[in-house]
Amino acid sequence: MTDSSATSDYSGSPLFVNTDGMLRRLCDELRRHGRFGFDTEFIRERSYIPQLCLVQVATDEMVALIDCLAVNMSPFETVLLDPDVQKIVHAGGQDFEICFLNLEGVPSNIFDVQIAAGLVGMQYPLSYAKLVKQMLDVDVPKEHTFTDWSIRPLSNAQINYAAGDVVHLHALHKELSNQLEQMGRMDWMKQEMLSYQDPRNYDNDPRRAYTRVRGAQKLSQAQLAILRELAAWREQAARRADCPPRTFLKDEAMIGVVRSCPNNLDSLASVRFFPKPIAKTCGAEILGIIKKGKSLKPSFWPDRLAHDVDAKEKQLVDRLLAAGHDLCQKQQLAHELLGSRRHYTELAKADLKQPDLSSLKIMSGWRGMFAGKTLLSELTRTAVG
Repeated sequence: MTDSSATSDYSGSPLFVNTDGMLRRLCDELRRHGRFGFDTEFIRERSYIPQLCLVQVATDEMVALIDCLAVNMSPFETVLLDPDVQKIVHAGGQDFEICFLNLEGVPSNIFDVQIAAGLVGMQYPLSYAKLVKQMLDVDVPKEHTFTDWSIRPLSNAQINYAAGDVVHLHALHKELSNQLEQMGRMDWMKQEMLSYQDPRNYDNDPRRAYTRVRGAQKLSQAQLAILRELAAWREQAARRADCPPRTFLKDEAMIGVVRSCPNNLDSLASVRFFPKPIAKTCGAEILGIIKKGKSLKPSFWPDRLAHDVDAKEKQLVDRLLAAGHDLCQKQQLAHELLGSRRHYTELAKADLKQPDLSSLKIMSGWRGMFAGKTLLSELTRTAVG
């Protein structure tokens, strides 16, 4: 926990920005400060592209709430993309996805306090409320986590909740930046933040939609070929209907169709969770998609999403994971930031004779510098044994 001098200097009511003129003046102010805390409130369950309702920003002197339903957000997009202005966020991936989809821009110059906390040895992922409590000994409101942010006017409780999500970001940034510098890990932080600037993280390619279907990891390559076609179709159909893909057709229904491969409308309509109205209106099209997926040659099948490992490989993955976890404990790093079991599995399957393993996430950048020697030693020991 840090001392009270690191807490926010802000006190007062947030500025509610609901005219274009107010927004332009606010953006000038944010640019003048060169740094601001940032968060969003949105609704994603009603439309294909989530509806951005509110943007919260904070300098060390003020907090403002931007009514996205009332203003032209172009001036804010310019500030968001400005590499000379730093944006402080907590778990910002979803916020930047929403901005990319609504504002069509990729952010730059980011500092994510959740990731920074993990890099200095705190739990990862840690919620904003817990991080503020642990570092600043301040309680933040939680009662409006699930609320309709499209309704106007906002209540005082909603306004206080929204402001609370950004008001402490400067204090967290100050404290965590100091710790990163002291531990020599600021470069690690900068490497992690570069991923926010990759538009591939936000671009929803329909041909990759099958990888996000719950249950896809259990399917064979032949089944994934069908799911890939079906998931791409669902994306396009949901966009036309302007609703979230999983609202248009549940993942469970998709998996059921792939596993049963119905060849007529009656069989399709009998698949568990499959909506009969969709079977009636889109059934023939879906049957054609199933047929197309089944006809693909194995060379065109996608790779399995789950790595198959035998007993010997599983033991190696377990040892690699244990070595990584032990190293992180000793060196004050959240192990979840270093890598997942999937990343260790990729390393266990790698050909150690190849000269460069940096294509593997767990062996690239700061991760390779931090853990590469330890993990390669474990691999070599296993190979010799």
